[in-house]
Amino acid sequence: MIAKVMAIFVRDARLAATYKLQFALNWVSIAAGVIGLAFMAQLVSGIHQRNMGGLSYFEYAVINIAFLTLELGTLDGCEKVVRNDQVYGTLPAILTTPTSLSVLAIGSTVWSFVFALVQIACYIGFGALFGLNLTHINPVTLAAFIVLSVAATIPLGVFSTAMVIVFKQGAPVKFVLSNLATIFAGVLFPVALLPGWMQHVSWLLPMTHVLNGVRGAFTGVPIGHLGYDAMWLAAMSIVLFPLALLTFRAAVARAKFDGSLSHY
Repeated sequence: MIAKVMAIFVRDARLAATYKLQFALNWVSIAAGVIGLAFMAQLVSGIHQRNMGGLSYFEYAVINIAFLTLELGTLDGCEKVVRNDQVYGTLPAILTTPTSLSVLAIGSTVWSFVFALVQIACYIGFGALFGLNLTHINPVTLAAFIVLSVAATIPLGVFSTAMVIVFKQGAPVKFVLSNLATIFAGVLFPVALLPGWMQHVSWLLPMTHVLNGVRGAFTGVPIGHLGYDAMWLAAMSIVLFPLALLTFRAAVARAKFDGSLSHY
């Protein structure tokens, strides 16, 4: 299983590195985004910053945007790989190998996960140049919420991949969740500023709980004090992962039955 996952990872990494300009622009966009946030933070420096957990607005926004890339990368990983395999005509060949769909789904997410971690490191590194405080980070809490973030998001990515196999076009899951997260999960402003009904929507989003945990990690909060968010993410991953795999298997079975597996 590990060998197959690594083979998928190496393939995806080589494909990404092939497009050198696009690969380089990823890092330029991160630097530009952090610099923009640094100047935008000066606009709100005199405003009472409520519910930011002891963080400045710049720190709050940089941490949130950095770790939003982790969710988006995890969501996008499996879907993008399967979509590319459809277009290249390699999906039927891959699915005829003795590789389980769960291995394919997890393996297809590994490159996006690793790439997202590198992007996060760049966000944090550039952020430190503009005043992001890294002296209070609790590494145990941070590692725990990175794992929980991936575990809770992979099932959503698998659901999205199932839609790609059936409908042959990019599924709207990433688009919907990324926009919901930006508005409802407190990426650019605290959830507490939202109206009551919008806070209920926020509670349903995994990104809300991930960001609560990550911001806590950057201010030194131990994992035990964030147990509610951790348990919510763990429960979501346990419930959704088997359902997502069942949906994925059903989508593949339908595509094989109607002969559309190689269509795009």
